[in-house]
Amino acid sequence: MQVAGPAFEEVFRRNFKRVLTYWGPIGTLIGLGAAGQGLLSLYLYTRAIGRTDLFMAAIDAKSALAVWLVIVLVLMVLYLILLATTTLLFGLACSLFHSTPEHLKNVVVWLTLPVLAGFGGFILISYYLSEWLDPGLAILLVVTLVLLACWGVLSRPAFKEVLDSNVNKPGKATRASRIGFTYLITFCLTSTVISGVFPSLLLLNAYSNEVLSEAPHFPAILNLLVLAFTLLPVVIFYCLNADLYKRIAYSVACALLMACTFLLMLPGAMSQITYKAAGGLEVRQGAVERYSVQQEFELQDLDPLMWKTRLSPQGRLEIQGFQQFLFGDALLICPQDLIDVSLNQIRNYTRYCIKVRDSKVTHKPPKPLLAHKPFYVGMCQEPGYWRVARRLDWGPLGATPAH
Repeated sequence: MQVAGPAFEEVFRRNFKRVLTYWGPIGTLIGLGAAGQGLLSLYLYTRAIGRTDLFMAAIDAKSALAVWLVIVLVLMVLYLILLATTTLLFGLACSLFHSTPEHLKNVVVWLTLPVLAGFGGFILISYYLSEWLDPGLAILLVVTLVLLACWGVLSRPAFKEVLDSNVNKPGKATRASRIGFTYLITFCLTSTVISGVFPSLLLLNAYSNEVLSEAPHFPAILNLLVLAFTLLPVVIFYCLNADLYKRIAYSVACALLMACTFLLMLPGAMSQITYKAAGGLEVRQGAVERYSVQQEFELQDLDPLMWKTRLSPQGRLEIQGFQQFLFGDALLICPQDLIDVSLNQIRNYTRYCIKVRDSKVTHKPPKPLLAHKPFYVGMCQEPGYWRVARRLDWGPLGATPAH
């Protein structure tokens, strides 16, 4: 039986006064937390690429750090939404029994059984049987397992009584309404299990970016635990003996705690987020450019095949590579052969990259190999070599164009 609580207006007024009273310390904590999160995420990115020596040189760029923090927080919220899909769908299934609040605790426990059975089948097939089963057959087996588990739970006499109580309309429960209600519950529970693919993909991508082990046992157990814990906020909300607002607060706190634990404790989770943020802000670029390095290196210091070095007519050293890191005045240039190296391997090769100051480097556009007559696109004239630039790889003359 749920505990009746105060009105929403009263709770809002009381908490709003508390926030105004302690706004000074709260604002200070928020500012310190934001600064710490920005520094931590930047450090994790430099650690992910294996060049933590860039961290101290990059933290002087305060304005860039603020923009970086915003992008990282947006990506963290998106990850939280993907993690919460199973929570929301399972909560929707449990909310269908709002007409019988005295049975909600038992209903939540009963409904977790088919969901956990589906999660177990999903993990078993994904990690151990995926080589022998087609994706369509695998999904069919998981759905069949969930339907069998739902039938086992919904066919219990005690659960049938709860079903009848929820579909009653002033004393009448038709067969059609009972069947429709049962199908709706089964659909919500099946959708909950299928939506477990989103947290699973996040976990697999994060884990594979940090750990190179091919043993499936640990990630399989970890994946099952993550999926099971996504149901915990719903269980807390419906099973806790407290008023509505406390149950909401505890459930939200539980969801945020699990998300932070997932992001900070899971190997590679924050590295993946910061890597995507770096690509979005072009801290890391995916295109090869030419750089004129001023007073940093001599021609004999760099391998000519790796960097495609040359001396300009002014005597400046020019190299070819891509930008792996640019924050403030700290610039890391890597050879173009590393541009397609994955996140879990890039740290092994960044020792071949060169660290320079961006203020001492001139970025130069690539030169086209051919020049055609200009042609028109709509009402605008576009130089012909722009079209060529989209088709060619800017290697040395005589290199095979990329298709």
